Amino acid sequence: MKFLKPGSLSFSLAWKICLIQVAMVLIALTGIALVYGDRSTAYVDWKTSEAVADAIRLQGSRLQVDWAAVDAAAPDRPATFWFAAADEQGHRLEHGTVPAVYRPLADQLAHVEPTDVRTRSRGLELAMRVWVSDHEEGRLHVMVGGLPQRGFWRQLLVVIGYLGGWITLPLIVITLVVAPWAIHRSLRGVNRVAAQAAAIQITERGRGLDTHAVPREIVPLVDAFNAAVRRIGESYDAQDRFLVGAAHELRMPIAILATRIADLPPGQVRARLQRDLGRLSNIAEQLLDLQRLDHHRSQHQRVDLAALTREVAGDVAPLLIDAGYAFEVDAPDAEVWVRGDPDALHRVISGLLQNAIAHGGGSGTVMVELQPTGLLSVSDEGDGVPEQARQSIFEPFHRLRPSGSGSGLGLYLAREILLRHGGSIVAEEAAGGGARFVMSLPVER
Repeated sequence: MKFLKPGSLSFSLAWKICLIQVAMVLIALTGIALVYGDRSTAYVDWKTSEAVADAIRLQGSRLQVDWAAVDAAAPDRPATFWFAAADEQGHRLEHGTVPAVYRPLADQLAHVEPTDVRTRSRGLELAMRVWVSDHEEGRLHVMVGGLPQRGFWRQLLVVIGYLGGWITLPLIVITLVVAPWAIHRSLRGVNRVAAQAAAIQITERGRGLDTHAVPREIVPLVDAFNAAVRRIGESYDAQDRFLVGAAHELRMPIAILATRIADLPPGQVRARLQRDLGRLSNIAEQLLDLQRLDHHRSQHQRVDLAALTREVAGDVAPLLIDAGYAFEVDAPDAEVWVRGDPDALHRVISGLLQNAIAHGGGSGTVMVELQPTGLLSVSDEGDGVPEQARQSIFEPFHRLRPSGSGSGLGLYLAREILLRHGGSIVAEEAAGGGARFVMSLPVER
């Protein structure tokens, strides 16, 4: 059973219960010995009786004694030692002098079941035990006496040895089977709550764990976890409110800057300012896109990605040409339907093109290519992205060149928006050695 593996709660509790049960059995047997035991009481040890009975076997038509086995069981037996044996086929055997008080019992020995007689004052005569052994030849009844033993500790050991195994072993076996099963059933709610915890997403900030599914002792832990999740959610909500507020506040300065830059005479300075302002405006709008997608995902609609690609290309083409690039667009004439927010997807594609303008080296060709399967790539002929950085560039505030331009948020926001559309984005090496960003969206048929 998997819940009996070392280190599991079931395994630990099962063995602790076993140890408690063993201790309880020992205490109970000690109590029995204290109540019913007596240092002055004489008795015949059951192991000696069993050994004598096992040493007597039917050979031919007579019962024979293996005295070597008897000597091994009772090496210091006194001269008063005696026994009587009888099987249920009528064979009889006696050794020593059977006390007169037991003579009638010895004559009916084949009908007597295991018996123990103890005495205080006449130990040599009256201390006696009857043992019954099962052999292939049949049941053998043996009465043993004349070797009395005394002492509380010996009686205690006899009681523990005789009863301990019959009580302790079954208890341990039952505990090792039943206790882990019962514990496992009791903790099924914990597994269910663990599955709930694993399924919590950062976008599900109001979601907590079910306290009714776990035992009462674990409820404080679940409550503490729910409280921690709420605090984290509140912190993220505050962060979102700040970012959304900052993005809204940036709209007005960006619009004013755009108007003032448009009044500048044509030239490299104006073109450069327009590119930088375009990237800043795109990041601000993407921050708003993330907030809108997290709270209004149901407003997604069918979008023709081919038409959207051509629309974005037309909007960004003047910036590409002013920056010194050749520009190519390869999009199918047939519709490529995806589901999402058209404005957010527009800004993702625009951001990738603006990224190519900023890092494409100021020359060569920037190419946009859309496949009917929903794969859209933007490539340039610049220095490219080192292989070891193709994952980290999508982390927030990561820049390939710390002293370079850019906020380090563009690619991160693009990835987050695509993830909320069920898509993805990766960085590759372009055919001409530059960078190639490939975004994928699920296509609706």
